[in-house]
Amino acid sequence: MDDRLEEATAGSDRSAGPRHRRRATRRRRTVAGVALVGVVGGSALAFALLHHTGIERVCGRPSDLRTRDDVTLAADAMSALARAQTEVGHRIDVVQSYRSCRQQALACEQICGTRAGCPGRCAPPGLSWHQRGLAIDITQGMLDAPGVITALEDSGWCQAVPASDPGHFSFDGCH
Repeated sequence: MDDRLEEATAGSDRSAGPRHRRRATRRRRTVAGVALVGVVGGSALAFALLHHTGIERVCGRPSDLRTRDDVTLAADAMSALARAQTEVGHRIDVVQSYRSCRQQALACEQICGTRAGCPGRCAPPGLSWHQRGLAIDITQGMLDAPGVITALEDSGWCQAVPASDPGHFSFDGCH
């Protein structure tokens, strides 16, 4: 850090140069974001962290998608779903799998009343694992069927938000 920047950092925003004022403004925005997380609650924390951790927005169609029985997933996720179905001994009914950013925006509009998404229920377009082909939504019947959740978890799927979106599972980590 050069001497001028140290002097600007030590002084108030009014006496600092324009470069430092921009940094101070960024700091204030970050603090406001953290305060929002504290006010909204735990489910918003995951949403805010996902949004601010630099996770790349993905709206292009992944190149390794596979479709089987009207389910479209990335190749590894499709193999994991097949393993779970073999373990449970029957097909697992999937309502949603891969969806485009446009389809994600429409889903969020239905669920939240806004295309931008809502914490704990619908990730904003481009930040959902559905756009990566790494998420499924299963029916309530499948949630209630013996062994289905265990088979999915044994195969690398995670029931990411069971309290607010119990049918949503993401592959290769809880997203």
